[in-house]
Amino acid sequence: MHRKLSNIFYEVRDPVLEWDDIGGCREVKQTLREMVCLPLMKPELISLHNLGLPAGVMMWGPLGTGITMLAEACAREAGVSFVYVSGQEMLGKGGELVEAFDCAVHEAPCVLFVSDCEWLAPRAGCDYEWGPGNFRAIPPTFADKDLSRLFIEQVDRINSVADVALMGSCYRIDTVDQALIKEKKRFNRKVFVPPPTAKDREGMLEIYLKRMPNLADDVDRRALAEAAEGYVGWDIESLCKRATVNAIKEDSRIVTMAHFTKALEEIRPFLTPDMTEKYHRIRTMDCPHHYEF
Repeated sequence: MHRKLSNIFYEVRDPVLEWDDIGGCREVKQTLREMVCLPLMKPELISLHNLGLPAGVMMWGPLGTGITMLAEACAREAGVSFVYVSGQEMLGKGGELVEAFDCAVHEAPCVLFVSDCEWLAPRAGCDYEWGPGNFRAIPPTFADKDLSRLFIEQVDRINSVADVALMGSCYRIDTVDQALIKEKKRFNRKVFVPPPTAKDREGMLEIYLKRMPNLADDVDRRALAEAAEGYVGWDIESLCKRATVNAIKEDSRIVTMAHFTKALEEIRPFLTPDMTEKYHRIRTMDCPHHYEF
């Protein structure tokens, strides 16, 4: 039985999301199946082949790309509980942070996912600028040194517990304390969730278009995905809602391509070109072996 929780800082739940509930990210899903699901599902074979287990897997990439959903889908595929810890909500709450990790121990086998690790363990002196004057998505505040140290201690503690798959996330890997991602017994594996490509955006569109009961036959999914450069998941959702609003304003009983075309002019993309370029530059400059099993 799961412990009943009455706070917003973390939660334990039976995972319900599956891979098909998440649009795009085909290569990321395959990597996570190997790095997270296989160790939970086939630990004996991994031990037999002396492969070694990832201590922790850090996903990083733009906000709005479904990273938390991907972590839950890992737990779903592996058939284990999902323990979600909000890094943002844990600021100033050392006791609750320890309690959340205690819950993961209690729930094993499970996936323990800590979001927003750059809030809990920020890298001192890093450059948050994407391009001249662009500081989009920079965390507004960070943990103090005591909480950061406590977080790293909890990561060390959980890695001595069998059947707990440790996962984390951050919006940029270069903004996280290197002590958290360079040490082999902490987050020693990384998964880059890149800015969505047109193919990814088309997959995201399919998720939301399936929920629209009155979609016209002329809606060109591929054309919309191509035109939605810089969109992340929540932008795609807003696009579909705005197109529906446009249809309602015209007293139309169906949502047409024209309504989507107008919506494209109204929904500003989250990702700017300099953000997309820098994401790929950071990944290219990062050590490649951390991205392999």
